[in-house]
Amino acid sequence: MTTSTLTPSQAATFAFSQGELNLTHFSETFSIIEQQNHGDTSPVTKGGIVEAQNIHALINVTDQPLSASTSALSQAFGNTKDYLGTAKTQAKIIGNFDVDTGKVFSFEFSATLDLQTRIAAPKVEKAKASGDISFKLFDTTDIPQQNLPDFLASLLSDDTTNKIQKSALDFFSLTGNLNTLGNNDSIAKEKSQNVTITSEDKKFSVGGTQEFAKASVKGSFKRSFAKKTNLTLIALRRSQAVVTASEHPNT
Repeated sequence: MTTSTLTPSQAATFAFSQGELNLTHFSETFSIIEQQNHGDTSPVTKGGIVEAQNIHALINVTDQPLSASTSALSQAFGNTKDYLGTAKTQAKIIGNFDVDTGKVFSFEFSATLDLQTRIAAPKVEKAKASGDISFKLFDTTDIPQQNLPDFLASLLSDDTTNKIQKSALDFFSLTGNLNTLGNNDSIAKEKSQNVTITSEDKKFSVGGTQEFAKASVKGSFKRSFAKKTNLTLIALRRSQAVVTASEHPNT
């Protein structure tokens, strides 16, 4: 990476991805909690100036009050010619709960995504930003209690779905993608029927050399269980920002 005093506002290319997930007011306490937080930057230049940064990539789990949260900001920006800058983060929180017969398991959540991209020379520059926030709830009653700690620790790897080998009981996801200039710009949410959305706001502007996508969602989850059940909640937050210039811009 070339050392410089270049700032995002001065750069010709700019990509920004910020995400935050908060899980609060759990009706049950964690029996086991696992967490993992990764961040990578890859600035490569052959003559230009490029910066790639991950800022405030955090996971926070508390007992009083019982809550779990994660947030991060990834950004990349560059100037002149021949560079590639990538910044990305991934956080995973895995919580395990024991729910007694006839009890209701519930919690509240909020999720936010903020994506921005900008370029100056469309023929030679590109900027991409993506982010996703999700949680899935699984019934893990069939896993022997003595095996649960090792099983949950193994879920921190990327092939989580393959290791569980069963469908989620419930889920929520908020995803966004910007590609300037390019197609496939989107911001969307999905949820299962036991997830209730209480408020939602979305702003989306694409086309041209500057784009943004912003979304915030608040909601809750509530589900009762007819028999004693062991539940595993997997929460994920990812962000990525990429800028590239193939040759010297004309502007």
